[in-house]
Amino acid sequence: FGFSWNGEGALLISNIANALSPIFLKKFSKTENSVMLSGYQFLFGGLCISVIGVLAGGHLSFQGFSPVLLMIYMAMISAVAYTVWGILLQYNPVSKVTVYGFMNQVFGVFLSAIILKEWDEIQLQTIAALLLVCSGIYFVNRKKEAKV
Repeated sequence: FGFSWNGEGALLISNIANALSPIFLKKFSKTENSVMLSGYQFLFGGLCISVIGVLAGGHLSFQGFSPVLLMIYMAMISAVAYTVWGILLQYNPVSKVTVYGFMNQVFGVFLSAIILKEWDEIQLQTIAALLLVCSGIYFVNRKKEAKV
């Protein structure tokens, strides 16, 4: 029942930033290019994380060329995915787009079951949770019938 800024505090700040991000992206993409916004966000975020990491004593060391390629590949995956996310937010309501972020958990469960062979970890409560996530996405996006 304790609270630490290194643990729960970091999660709290991360969740607040995650909640505010699509709102600001939607607001600013009305007047700015969403691809450029994503680039600025990655640049600013990367600089902040780098400064915090260096101040905390962290460093990067690569043992060969393949880790560098892997780092570039992972950066490109994030950049492309977030840019597409920004473009979707530019042309669609935030509530309709952000609800699909919950699909991360659905894919995470199934990919861990397939790749890591963790089928025995999927229990009844996991299936119920996945069904609730999917039904929530359905209810947010369903078309409402016009009442006469």
